[in-house]
Amino acid sequence: MYDAIIIGSGPAGYECARFIHELGGTAAIIEKYKIGGCCTNYGCIPTKAMHASATFAQQLKRAKSLGVDVPSYTFNFREIMERKARIAEEMSKGVSYILNQAKADVIQGEAKIKDANTVIVEGKEYQAKNIVIATGAKPRLLPGLEVNSAIMTSTELLELKEKPSSLAIIGGGYIGSEFASIMSSFDIKVTIIEGMARLVSVEDEDTSKKLHSMLQKLGVEIFLNAKFKSVEGGKIAFEHEGQEKNAEADKILVAVGMSPVFNKEELDAVGVKYDKGILVHKNMKTSVPNIYAIGDVTGQIMLAHYAYAQAEVAAKNIMGQKAELDPSVVPSAIFTIPEISSVGIRDGSFPSVKFLFSANGKAQAMDEAEGFIKIYYEGDELKGFSAIGPHASDLVAEAALAIKNKIPLSKIEETIHVHPTLSEAFKGAVQMALKKA
Repeated sequence: MYDAIIIGSGPAGYECARFIHELGGTAAIIEKYKIGGCCTNYGCIPTKAMHASATFAQQLKRAKSLGVDVPSYTFNFREIMERKARIAEEMSKGVSYILNQAKADVIQGEAKIKDANTVIVEGKEYQAKNIVIATGAKPRLLPGLEVNSAIMTSTELLELKEKPSSLAIIGGGYIGSEFASIMSSFDIKVTIIEGMARLVSVEDEDTSKKLHSMLQKLGVEIFLNAKFKSVEGGKIAFEHEGQEKNAEADKILVAVGMSPVFNKEELDAVGVKYDKGILVHKNMKTSVPNIYAIGDVTGQIMLAHYAYAQAEVAAKNIMGQKAELDPSVVPSAIFTIPEISSVGIRDGSFPSVKFLFSANGKAQAMDEAEGFIKIYYEGDELKGFSAIGPHASDLVAEAALAIKNKIPLSKIEETIHVHPTLSEAFKGAVQMALKKA
């Protein structure tokens, strides 16, 4: 009997199997589709491969300002997508290697939970002391819409073979904004239709406004406070500023969020409670003590690194160690062009300062001096961090470490930062805060 049967091989699932093995236990992984789950095959990894191509395209467009003459270039969209697929395939093989090292049995097929210790796959029963549900999430569609030759979710967009001439995106959150950045970089006409008052509304307001202006510079047309009405063919009907409007495009991307994947009848039968996602305690246990849920299926913070943290907590409890998740400091990154990152409290309840990348030598040398780092603080304590600019996703870790461990601003300021680097922008913001504190 396994210590755990894990349903789903995405970041939550494969990390849980790895941790269980390291703690001396045994695990089996059940996967319905591709090893590695959504993140590896339909999300994080393939979109970052496309982001790399798009970022290089942007560098080509400003090559002249760097003293490099590029008389002409073309986009081989098919090769961009084939490269994306090759990278995703390699990463999937990497996950298989992790599971092999963890001595986890991989069972291909659709899982059905029979009871608190039994899972059925293709008519065969498998038993374990614990069951871990890590079935992830899938893109959400608006009521009345179905995927077809014109309407797509991010999953279908990532399978495109030919470059569309235009793309309309319903939703200006992180998924919509990322694809707007990427696709417009390939000289595709992009339109965003967003119901909220600003893009990526979960982020700092200054960051949202800066993203808005920078997407417009890429040629993206943006409608905020827009009320979606319907789609007919390749035409979207919506209301904007009291007027009926239409946006017509070759392809339409619906990017309105993700929905946890679980079978309600199946959970009802075994007594696992759920709401929008499966309900869990801080130890990752569901309402049934030996059934756990981790990752996007919990409907909490839908980020791979958050799933990793949940997986470790679940594995420790499965193996007899008491552990609880601390969700107080979770950094995030949005791979727009330029990137966005954030961590901590950023709601204006604390004073803030903003250090512009235009004052950073490395950013100027890279010709990527737009954007800023903004920090929120109270006295000598860092409370929040937000950045939009070059390599923002790499800069958030230092702020997360400081907030998590309550490292005073004065100690950060005393720490020598390499010159010239982008990290000096964070130190610059800290110095500004200390002068005001």
